[in-house]
Amino acid sequence: MDITISFRHVETDENIRQYVEEKMTRLQKYVETPLDVHVVLSLERKYRHRIDVMFTLNGVVFNAHEVMDDMRAAVDKILDKLERRLTKFRDKTKKYREGKTKHALSPEASEESSIIVTKTIDAKPMDPEEAVMQLQASGDSFIIFREGERDNVCVVYKRKDGKYGLIETLGKRP
Repeated sequence: MDITISFRHVETDENIRQYVEEKMTRLQKYVETPLDVHVVLSLERKYRHRIDVMFTLNGVVFNAHEVMDDMRAAVDKILDKLERRLTKFRDKTKKYREGKTKHALSPEASEESSIIVTKTIDAKPMDPEEAVMQLQASGDSFIIFREGERDNVCVVYKRKDGKYGLIETLGKRP
């Protein structure tokens, strides 16, 4: 973890620097990657202590600032604020990843359940009346054939009402 501390309008104080470093290292337990934290400690109007913290995590920028009368109190308050934000961010990404894995697994499962057997057939040339006779003789629900005149692939199927339907394609065999 890399912590950069800057003092603005305040004299550099090693005790405050150590206190800030000690407190900011607590943020590392919320993330896996090392953080590069920038901290700016400043004094406004001779009595208001302001602390600004900025770091980037997985492309998301975290900014926070706090203004109080005491610098150590401001550090504690901003640490609580950042811990809440990091836990919220961690839970949000965890929830997103869990949802993403569920969605990624569900299409594969549905694909496996919808296609059970794959068969390659040779579409024999015949006319539709001959295809209906073969369909009646075989007892299947459909038959695929190649129409003799136009060389189109066609499907004859048995409808629920007992009659037969014909599906023709426009393309020719390559």
